[in-house]
Amino acid sequence: MKWPWTRESTSDKDVDVLRAQADATAPVVPHGPFRMVVEDVFTIRGRGTVATGKIESGTVRVGQQARILRAGTELATTTVTGVEMFKKVLDSASAGDNVGLLLGDVSHENVMRGDVLES
Repeated sequence: MKWPWTRESTSDKDVDVLRAQADATAPVVPHGPFRMVVEDVFTIRGRGTVATGKIESGTVRVGQQARILRAGTELATTTVTGVEMFKKVLDSASAGDNVGLLLGDVSHENVMRGDVLES
């Protein structure tokens, strides 16, 4: 039996689009421990290190302790000294929020894209 359609080769761009769509529809878990994958890291002079990303699960609050994990290995423990979302200063943020977390006692060289912050 011959199929009524033909299979076309997909480009890398098509695969990237499909992955982005799958990531956008990934389930958000509002309960459970705080977990965020770091998308970007930068330094604000006079304030400290900021890690940005989308909170995957749980809630993060100012003053909360967070562990920095890389490939499942704990690198350091830090304190969240600030939470911002779209230039708004917040006391807390929950799963699904895109945030910037100000991290105390951590240099920007010690945190990189792909690291995980969790409590």
